[in-house]
Amino acid sequence: MQTFLPHADFAASAAVLDDRRLGKQRVETLQILRALVWPEYGWKRHPAVTMWRGFTRALVGYGVEMCREWGARGHADSTVDSLLEFSGGEVPEQGELIDTGAVPPWLGDEAVHVSHRSALVRKEPEHYRRFFPDVPDDLPYTWPKPVFPRWPVRGHRAMPLGDASALLGIDELTVAEREAVEEVRLGRSTELHSDRPGQIGLLAGLCTEGRTLWLLPGEPLEVRRGPRRDLPARTPGDRPRLARPAGPREVAATRDEWAHDPEFLFHRGEVEVGAGIGLVVLDGAPAAPGTGVPVLRLH
Repeated sequence: MQTFLPHADFAASAAVLDDRRLGKQRVETLQILRALVWPEYGWKRHPAVTMWRGFTRALVGYGVEMCREWGARGHADSTVDSLLEFSGGEVPEQGELIDTGAVPPWLGDEAVHVSHRSALVRKEPEHYRRFFPDVPDDLPYTWPKPVFPRWPVRGHRAMPLGDASALLGIDELTVAEREAVEEVRLGRSTELHSDRPGQIGLLAGLCTEGRTLWLLPGEPLEVRRGPRRDLPARTPGDRPRLARPAGPREVAATRDEWAHDPEFLFHRGEVEVGAGIGLVVLDGAPAAPGTGVPVLRLH
């Protein structure tokens, strides 16, 4: 199971895939979405699943680009409508996902993308070597660490520290971690040195009112933008053949997933602090934008 991303750009990744893998990506994306959202489903702990935890809109956008490329090559599609069930019928465009902070922070990590290029060259050199002539064919996969240890994580109201810790699976806090969360909860900026900064940043976000703006180093991702490409022609009356259809619990979980706005927004580069932001987390970013909300700098 894998979502092949030789490039950070979803459309560019789809364009280089061979037909067999491109076709499989549509179905594997749907399987990963089900593993992420449905209460009971296989593969929940597979790294290809956990890397997308908390970013279902982005994963739908990835799957849609696979379907678009599939259609552009002359194939009818039976998958895109099932994918769009996880976004409420909306088509997530990658540029808009980036602008709204809805893509995972590992997207654009060259180690991840190079490892995928290497895997593709290894699997089918006669197709991929022309695209990636200098990439070695023996690199292991680089699996991004899950941003969220558990899912779902929702709710823009401040949670009690104990409830938020339990939600994230945090059993015990150090004195410094507890003090940092208390400082931002009281509206005061602070810094934190911790061996698990990401988890404590999430905890602080859950314990403060509003959403959390998470600022990362580097420039915003550059992806293809422009007029929306058409969705592929559908195969009449056909749906992807997967293990089981959605029951009432699965339908309810899918609806709940797209009905909630993301709690944490991940951005690179300059960004304004919009309405509803209750905390800014600096995770390697050089400076915080001018704002009246507390700032937590992670080290």
